[in-house]
Amino acid sequence: MSASQPGAPRGTLPRPDGTPPGNGPPDAPAPATRLPRSLRLPLPRAVLAALLLLLAVAAVALWTQRRAADASELRRHTLDVRLELAAFSSDLKDLSRAVRGYAISGQDDWLDPYRTARERLPEQLQRLQRLTAGNEAQQQRLRQLGPLLNGYLRYVSDALDTAERDGLEAARRRIAGGPRHTQADDIDLLLAELDAEELRQLALYERAAQRSTDLNTAVTLLGSLLSLTLMALAGRALQRKLRQLRANVDRLARARSAESQAMARLQQTQSSLYAANEALQAQADHLAELNDALWQWISTQPAAARPAGQAPGSALDDPQRLQALRRTGLMDSAPEHSFDRFTRLAAQSLQVPVSLICLVDAERQFFKSQCGLGEPLSSARQTPLSHSLCQHVVTSGQALEVSDARTDPLLRDSGAVKDLGVVAYLGVPLATPDGQVLGSFCAMDHRPRRWSTQDRATLERIAQSVLAGIAVRMQLHELERRVAERTAEVQLLAGAIEHSLTGFSIVGLDGRFTFVNEAYARMAGYDSPQDVIGTSVSAHCADPSLSRRVGRQVHGQGSCRMDFTARRRDGSTFEALLDAHRAQDPGGREIHVGTVMDITERKRAEQALRMSEERLRLALDAGGMDAFELDPVSGVVLRIGSLQSALGLTAEEQHLLKAYLKRVHPQDRAALQAALAELSPQQPSYRAEYRIQSADGTWRWLLERSQQSFNAAGERGRITGVVVDVTERRHDEEAVKTSLAEKEVLLQEVHHRVKNNLQVVSSLLQLQRRQLSDPAIQAAFSETESRVRAMALVHQRLYQQSTLSSLDFADYLRSLGSQLLQSFGGERSVKVVYQLQPLKLPVGTAIPLGLIVTELITNALKYAFDRHGGVLGVELAPDGEWGLHLVVSDDGPGLPAGFEPLRSRGLGMRLVQTLSRQIDATVEFGENADGGGTRCRIRAPISRDAAQGGAI
Repeated sequence: MSASQPGAPRGTLPRPDGTPPGNGPPDAPAPATRLPRSLRLPLPRAVLAALLLLLAVAAVALWTQRRAADASELRRHTLDVRLELAAFSSDLKDLSRAVRGYAISGQDDWLDPYRTARERLPEQLQRLQRLTAGNEAQQQRLRQLGPLLNGYLRYVSDALDTAERDGLEAARRRIAGGPRHTQADDIDLLLAELDAEELRQLALYERAAQRSTDLNTAVTLLGSLLSLTLMALAGRALQRKLRQLRANVDRLARARSAESQAMARLQQTQSSLYAANEALQAQADHLAELNDALWQWISTQPAAARPAGQAPGSALDDPQRLQALRRTGLMDSAPEHSFDRFTRLAAQSLQVPVSLICLVDAERQFFKSQCGLGEPLSSARQTPLSHSLCQHVVTSGQALEVSDARTDPLLRDSGAVKDLGVVAYLGVPLATPDGQVLGSFCAMDHRPRRWSTQDRATLERIAQSVLAGIAVRMQLHELERRVAERTAEVQLLAGAIEHSLTGFSIVGLDGRFTFVNEAYARMAGYDSPQDVIGTSVSAHCADPSLSRRVGRQVHGQGSCRMDFTARRRDGSTFEALLDAHRAQDPGGREIHVGTVMDITERKRAEQALRMSEERLRLALDAGGMDAFELDPVSGVVLRIGSLQSALGLTAEEQHLLKAYLKRVHPQDRAALQAALAELSPQQPSYRAEYRIQSADGTWRWLLERSQQSFNAAGERGRITGVVVDVTERRHDEEAVKTSLAEKEVLLQEVHHRVKNNLQVVSSLLQLQRRQLSDPAIQAAFSETESRVRAMALVHQRLYQQSTLSSLDFADYLRSLGSQLLQSFGGERSVKVVYQLQPLKLPVGTAIPLGLIVTELITNALKYAFDRHGGVLGVELAPDGEWGLHLVVSDDGPGLPAGFEPLRSRGLGMRLVQTLSRQIDATVEFGENADGGGTRCRIRAPISRDAAQGGAI
């Protein structure tokens, strides 16, 4: 490349040494007046040396530039080799995918890429060999690559022959069991080594080019400095000659001036050349980056946007698919020329009468663009799904190719075939990059047609352009939406400022208002903002000098925030909060933007809060309590009250959580830390009692109640709580527990002794019964024994269990039934069926109810069963209305006719009635549901809260 020399005449070329064209050397005097030889100015040797040095610098610059050009050519050659390697690798992967696709699907379409790749791979190998002819290492790798490629191609060919001869399953087994992966890995390894070698060569060329550039720069700078030095020496020599050649002083001065200007122009030219070289280098780097990005985009494009011929299918009413369709904004939109040209192109390319861009939702298909569609469909631009062939493309996610729809079992009954006359159909899916199928890009014919592979490829390429158009349209709509949103935000912000309750103002550097809103005007006592504009800021401050201090701070630091006393128009004052910062107006001039809030009420509230805090402090001190606020991040604790000071804690222990926890008893510290860590939005509070060591070494019990705040996102805030000294209460509780334990032991002993005494009474009655000979009296004694045992059993259960106030009545009834059966002997085979739910009863209810059950079971055993036995049922359950539901039943002969429990003169029935009145219970006698036996149902007002668990 060449550039015009500065100062040279237009249309002429510079000399090789950089001097402007002329009739002589650059320092030769003008030939207009020739002086005698004795008076001529001799040519200094320094000037000759400078010229020779400049020639040498120019030669070195040309040589280094040539080396840089050679390095650039080598870089280009290396990039060509890498591109060829990338194409070779891509074709090899296409061949592998085609063979696997054919083995899996059996479709002949997969063989076209295979044949193309098989033909191109040997050619590409030859090109690589030619490109790397000068690199023996690369040639050696390519010689290794040739046999591997031939072996791999033979293996793939054998697999296809196996598919044709033995079927696809045999081919798949051959592919799965063959050495394909090892060969492919070896080929990939060689390709990677080839690419790595080229990268290494490229790095070497880059370093050589950089060294040439650095050498050029260094030589140029050094030559220029030496030339300037020699010129300076020549100037001094010429100055000595000036005294001898006064007649030529003016001409020599002009000659030297011209020479200096030429040198300056030469230096400028060199600087321009350097700048141009750097600019060209930057452009080359930029072009290389663009080229890399383009190749990267091309290589990743199939993954980002699926081929038009395939996509995951989805149902027509899939919500995600319908949402993606709505986002495009194409449904029911007006025709657009940008889409119509695609349908026209498809119709012309495929020579079909009709071409459509069809979008399918859950109920219909909409024609975004159509070519060749007749009326009324051309105007309606939609049909129901009953007349849609494109819906099958959407649901399958695959291209649909039909030569004659009239014979196709899936499509022959469609309204598009019967009513619209569609015979041949070719459609490819229009799918978004995430796989949502929006519709179909299709071509239709009214006569049978066999679609070629080229037809389908053409339609798929045009479909990719359609998808790109849809994406561009969506991006434009998104940009328009964002612009509208930003415009609305600006308008909203302007309206918010204008109608805000906070004062807003803009002040110039002269200290006068240029803008205020309505709120500030009202706050300052003016009728309108126009009355404030132009007034001085100092007039709005109780301290006039404050405005100058604020202005200097905003100008120097960029912002200012402070409380101050403001003055209204009528002279009254109010407390205000100022927040100002530095900005620039559209003209670039500095302005100060500020907001002003009337905080008079806040100041009053702060004063009231301080008084309230003081009262709270006095109340906490009076109650011996502390209130605190903990920052869980920093561990800093703010406290109010004198409890911690009374305990003798240092300031660090009072206000730092870690130091405070060291005072907590080791046995309580982990529990307190766990309670702090387990705080959550679901459990924001905790209650903890722990011991802390006071200054005198004693342990004091503290009760802490705390709660943590959480924001809407669930993030932790501060923990607030109170602490009170409960040492005295703990001592009182320990005394109460000790006393209660002693009383429980005493009560258990009482129950035990009562049970023993009742057992003694029962034994005495048994001994007395054995001495009697009258059966009636023996029976009376036996019944009395049963009653005594029932009461003794209650006391036995009470002293055997942990609680003394209530009794598990279900367990008691089982024991009571077994005891009564044993007392009547085993000669009767009576089966007892228990249907009991766990129920706790107080002692005052359990004893009478136990005696009632004793009487009922005793009567059943005496009168209901003969020697063949029977079934005795006992049921217990909580009752929703009464509280307790107890049933005793048998399958005996039943109650005698005319039996009235209230008129019965038997002792047992009288006891049942008396004891039921004692516990406010109701007793009902009747027959079982099957009409036989006797059933007694008792309901008592027992709280349902006593019931536990389910039926047993």
